[in-house]
Amino acid sequence: MVMPLRDLRAIYELLFRDGVMVAKKDKRPQTKHPEIPGVANLQVIRAMGSLKSRGYVKETFAWRHFYWYLTNEGIVYLRDHLHLPPEIMPASLQRVRRPAATLRQGYRHKRMDAGEETYSDTTPRFRGRPLIAEPVRPKASWELEDQHQPPLRKGRGFRSE
Repeated sequence: MVMPLRDLRAIYELLFRDGVMVAKKDKRPQTKHPEIPGVANLQVIRAMGSLKSRGYVKETFAWRHFYWYLTNEGIVYLRDHLHLPPEIMPASLQRVRRPAATLRQGYRHKRMDAGEETYSDTTPRFRGRPLIAEPVRPKASWELEDQHQPPLRKGRGFRSE
């Protein structure tokens, strides 16, 4: 597929910056890619197919979307193609550093207000359905005091003494 070099460069720049590329499986030429303005979704699919055949990206397909992941050979190729220094890395390979104080700040240390009950870690708490008292059943006619007692019968479901 013939495509302008500026579109190909825009696709490669986004792929190198993020380290991954996503495109919906929609090959109509009028459909535009949501992350790259002015570039058709079909152009992104074809450019990634070219990189995949050369082993520069790995492809995964799930739920009508293509996912491409940049390989180490792909990083080297795009660095040469885009004329980037070796210090610049894709975002998927950069580590995000967080201060240790913010990690421990809210982890399992939720404080309760002064008016609420406080529980220690060793106090067991029931977290299932609330317990219900036994239901009150109406008395049968032979259990009432004013009625006479029925004859005693043996067997299942009858009162026996």
